[in-house]
Amino acid sequence: MSSGLNPASCEAWANSYFAPLPIEVRNVMLRDAFVVTVQAGRMINGPYSPPRLFLLHSGQARVAAVSKEGRAATVRYTGPGQVLGLPAAIYDSSPIAAYAITDCEMSMLNVNHLRRLAQNDPKVAWLLLQQTCAIIYETVEILADTIFGTVEQRVSRHLLDLASNSEDGLIVNVEQQELADAIGSVREVVARALRKLREAGLVERHGRGLRIVNPSALHHIASGVATAPGA
Repeated sequence: MSSGLNPASCEAWANSYFAPLPIEVRNVMLRDAFVVTVQAGRMINGPYSPPRLFLLHSGQARVAAVSKEGRAATVRYTGPGQVLGLPAAIYDSSPIAAYAITDCEMSMLNVNHLRRLAQNDPKVAWLLLQQTCAIIYETVEILADTIFGTVEQRVSRHLLDLASNSEDGLIVNVEQQELADAIGSVREVVARALRKLREAGLVERHGRGLRIVNPSALHHIASGVATAPGA
């Protein structure tokens, strides 16, 4: 863990929705930010925990709504340059948790600085309002897919969201149970959907995960334009 105006923090800020704000705002927010690393599979922030704000430098994280029984439903994914914890930073509490899909490095920003800036600078307040609306729309879209979409649509969408570019192509490193939890289904049903996609040549096994062979066709299934093979 380190503190100060870290170069990685500055780069992440430049790639985030904070980038249009004046440099003075950046300096205030980053001057005492802490750089932290969370290992893959670990929780970054729990539901109803004290408000924390993270700016992701590298890695991929899953944001999920968590029930009282501990069940989690994915509402969005985040990558480098994205922010975790904005609703809680504004409202002071949230039923949302964040989990590291891969090892994640991020800056933990001072929530009180953000609140003070928003109260005194209309540009900051307006940007936060816009981003809160964007989060709501993205969450509604994913939840609508979860409620109304077929299993094949939901699996296809989450595979595309989770894919990372590598020398071997678009790779998804996720267990079937994790995918089932993300779409609100069970492992056996997800396994059948993945088998259909493999048999159609859209995905293939790659190590402990999957390689997306035909992202265009997978996108058509995810958006409902095409039907999953064998469905």
